[in-house]
Amino acid sequence: MNLTNFQPIQNRQTLITAASAIQVPVERSATNDSTSFPAGKRPLAQQLAEMPDQNSLARAIRTGIQLDFSDLGSVTVAWRYRGIPVFLFGLEQTPDSFGLVHIYPKCPVVNNYKGPAWISSDYSAARKAFPQDQLKPCPHCLRHLYSHNIPDVVRKDRFGNVIDIDWLTYTRYFASNIFNRHSLVWLNGERPQKVRSIFTPEAPKYNCSICQCDIKAGGWALKQELAERSSLPKEICLLCAERRARAIILAPPQASLRAATLRYESLAKQLGSEPQASWMIAEQVVPASWLPLIQRLKSLMGPPKVFQVIAPRVLAVLCWPNLGRAIIADGTKEAKIPASYSVWRKAQIERELGLSN
Repeated sequence: MNLTNFQPIQNRQTLITAASAIQVPVERSATNDSTSFPAGKRPLAQQLAEMPDQNSLARAIRTGIQLDFSDLGSVTVAWRYRGIPVFLFGLEQTPDSFGLVHIYPKCPVVNNYKGPAWISSDYSAARKAFPQDQLKPCPHCLRHLYSHNIPDVVRKDRFGNVIDIDWLTYTRYFASNIFNRHSLVWLNGERPQKVRSIFTPEAPKYNCSICQCDIKAGGWALKQELAERSSLPKEICLLCAERRARAIILAPPQASLRAATLRYESLAKQLGSEPQASWMIAEQVVPASWLPLIQRLKSLMGPPKVFQVIAPRVLAVLCWPNLGRAIIADGTKEAKIPASYSVWRKAQIERELGLSN
């Protein structure tokens, strides 16, 4: 495919129908006023964004749209376009580079790149739309992806070739870095949507149908309409919903932490005692936003205890008492930490490990 001609691909029915066989031009940023387009041939992304259906652009992004690289924003783990996490392909680096899919903004192949690019939010949909290009992950990006040990994010055929990257699972894993920190729901093919509250307005009178935790307190159970929209059981806690939904369900950090501590207390009550130090327990009970850090720490330290009070009003989310080390949430108020402890805030240790900006 020759990107300089900007011709629509015949198999891309979503965009061909929307564009009525109009050429697919590069979308320019609002600051690039010097670029002009033929009359009646405005950028496709602009045409889609102006349609009455506010999700039309988001649906088109799943299959893939073309724009200028300068229109993208990025965080450490992903690019974003209009708030939607996307990966890149179709860069004009070499004649054979169109098929390489780039996931990480720090990929050396993409460094200092300028020009048009294709973006998508759905690996399978993009591969079906570009069958002749045989899209496959960039080797650099794939190595970085494997380094995070994200369960079920990569699927291979019997020959070891990557045939799918579950982009929703990947995005869920890094949702707190990719999206703004407020109550939010995102389904691929829709725009990210702020919601007034993630939780049921009153204390639930049921157990979570997944983990069986029985908590008679607010700020723990997911709103039932959000559960239905995300293809989840109606009676489910936030922690189980974060990990199981075919959607991104994001609560503010402090709200997620409170829901996690309530679930941990219920789990300890079920067991009849405080759980021992264990990575498995930590993975089950911490907010989903802590999972990338846990995966990285697994190769560096032994298993931690969770939700330990190490000083008055200071809760350590992860704690190694024998080593005198602890990790606390970013919003924890300053207090006198015991001299025997070395304490990191979550954002601090994530920056040191290259997990955040």
